Amino acid sequence: MTDIRYSIAILTYAREPILAEVIERLARHLAGRADYELIVIDNNVERIDRTAQLAPFAHAVHLWDGVNKGVVARNLAFERARGEVVVLLDDDVFVETPDFLDRFGALFDATPRLGAVTIRKHVRGETRPRPDLIPHTDKSIDLTRPFDTFRFVGGCVAFRAATIAETGGFLPDFFYGLEEIELSYRIIDRGWTIRYQPDVVCEELEHPAGRKPKRLVQSDRLTNKFIISYLRMPSPYVWVNLIAFPPYAYAFARGEMDVVRAMRQFVTWLRRRDRPARAPIGKAARRYIRDCGGHLWR
Repeated sequence: MTDIRYSIAILTYAREPILAEVIERLARHLAGRADYELIVIDNNVERIDRTAQLAPFAHAVHLWDGVNKGVVARNLAFERARGEVVVLLDDDVFVETPDFLDRFGALFDATPRLGAVTIRKHVRGETRPRPDLIPHTDKSIDLTRPFDTFRFVGGCVAFRAATIAETGGFLPDFFYGLEEIELSYRIIDRGWTIRYQPDVVCEELEHPAGRKPKRLVQSDRLTNKFIISYLRMPSPYVWVNLIAFPPYAYAFARGEMDVVRAMRQFVTWLRRRDRPARAPIGKAARRYIRDCGGHLWR
């Protein structure tokens, strides 16, 4: 029996035609190998029979319970995964590097404290790098070269399973948007590192199916930024984030954002008795961010 080293998890909701293409390409990349499992986490309300769709894979699991949990449903994959490397893949992201698993495996083998690997991602139809897809606060950084960083970008990211077992998965406080940054802070605060690796490449469609209108999405992302700043930023950076970031985000979203709505949602969250306690990152994590050339306030 072949050992499972890699667990590939795809979270899906309301993107059936695109998901079929994503899975078909993935099957071509994985043909002939059996050291992986594919986990499809289904946020669709109606049950979909995926037996034929998953048949080409050596090991496959379909998780569905009829509830759209948002991004936190990825935690089901973390709990179920048998591999020592867990790869999260979005349902509109096409992997362009056929041997991506071997590349991830080699990176984790070479660096014992490497906790996550974030990759080079481009959006179909766009020719310039998108600032929000650059896993660094320095948006002029050279994306053709690998570098250590302090945050990962979603779409396609690999984790050492031992890292997630130590830090925990995504917070249930985030239904969608910037959940990667919050988890990144917990990863580096536990002494793990994050690596940007440009030789693993993916194409993202950013398909609007099943998503809220842009204005609401950007407003929710700003709320989440407030929450992340409150939870993980030390003073005085927490206040710099809460004050300085909204104008930056508003300009980036080209006005497609309701700042007042975002602030109200944040205040509502603050008043919740069941919310996580504030736990700012420590000195070592702050030093690591600076050593990577990053900034705490962005």
